[in-house]
Amino acid sequence: MKKFYTTGLITLITASMLSGCSSALSVTAPHATLIVEEEPELTEEEKAAIRREETVEPLLKEAQELAHGYFYEEALDILNHIPEEFTADKEVTAAITQYTTAQDSFIPYDQPIRHIFFHSLIVDTSLAFDGDYMENGYNYWMTTADEFKAMLNELYANQYILIDIHDLCEEQTDENGNVTLIAKQPLVPKGKIPLVLSVDDVNYYEYMKNDGFARKLLLDENGDVKNLYIDQNGQESIGDYDVVPILDAFVKEHPDFSLRGVKGIIAETGYEGTLGYRTHDPENPNLEEDKASAKAVADRMRETGWQFAVHGYGHRHTAKISYNTLASDTKKWKEEVGSLVGDTDIYIYPYGEEVDYPSDKLRYLQSEGFRYFCGVWSKAFVSVKDTYVRQSRCNLDGFTMKTRPEAIADLFDVSRVLDETRPDLK
Repeated sequence: MKKFYTTGLITLITASMLSGCSSALSVTAPHATLIVEEEPELTEEEKAAIRREETVEPLLKEAQELAHGYFYEEALDILNHIPEEFTADKEVTAAITQYTTAQDSFIPYDQPIRHIFFHSLIVDTSLAFDGDYMENGYNYWMTTADEFKAMLNELYANQYILIDIHDLCEEQTDENGNVTLIAKQPLVPKGKIPLVLSVDDVNYYEYMKNDGFARKLLLDENGDVKNLYIDQNGQESIGDYDVVPILDAFVKEHPDFSLRGVKGIIAETGYEGTLGYRTHDPENPNLEEDKASAKAVADRMRETGWQFAVHGYGHRHTAKISYNTLASDTKKWKEEVGSLVGDTDIYIYPYGEEVDYPSDKLRYLQSEGFRYFCGVWSKAFVSVKDTYVRQSRCNLDGFTMKTRPEAIADLFDVSRVLDETRPDLK
């Protein structure tokens, strides 16, 4: 190899000047000198170090990032692609041992598993808690963005970890193709406490429009799910203003808060559209564009660990409405909302009001493919039967924090998360 050195103000190099040059050549121009000298060849060790830097280190980094989120199988698969000359590398063998040991060290969690839920978050409390007729409802049933962020930090510090609701059971299929659900103790890293999370009504209803909430979910220029927020001055911002993007950002920073990338469940209605898009309105001049946007957001959410559930098309009282009304409501959800967010086997009861077990309504919902049913109760409760799973959900909102802080003391100390701008309940 050769090195080229120049001195002076002007250097002129042509192909004819360089042709046939030996170990050193000087070309003189006004105030210019060119010197070419041989550079020592790299040793085999130096070449190997370069190859390792270019091939092994990126794979080690990729495997490490996967392992942080408990994707140990995928991390080990990455390491299996290490070039053969580096398979005995100390850092490689140490990583393989570490991830294999971690993968085999999960333990079953044998206690009832919590399921917490939220509604859309209050971004601007001065608008939500402004003394009008909506204030008390927001104060009871909503959580502020600051409270949610504080809750995530507390849950993480208290060793909670997000899991998939489907980890509550396993399926056994007999020789005739009949499926039976069997209760299962989810496997989690030692010391971790499994937790299911869901969000109701991510529809951004019209009544919330000027009360300090986000307007819709959308994809930013990087393809990440964010919110459109419009402040009281009409200023538009794209960012993390509700549960979905805030939790996405938190898991990105703390991948060990989620077991294999799991996020939460979106319990969607349909009577005012989907994810902030008015996909229900045939007179919407942007109907097809809104449908396409809602579907694109939903697709990206599924790719990044989110699931969807039926929350009733019209948010009706499932336990009180007639069988035929339930059937038509469910059909409408599948046609309008399900066509955009995808199929689901999770039914989250509006108002937390469950049907009887067993009942004609339950059998109907099961015939529509639902196996996971969620009501509302402050305590952790899971029941697995042959054909369905029940799990209670606990609302982490103003009502619970203000009136029953002891009911959620296992999750966090309410005094550490309560928004100081939240007024007294009336």
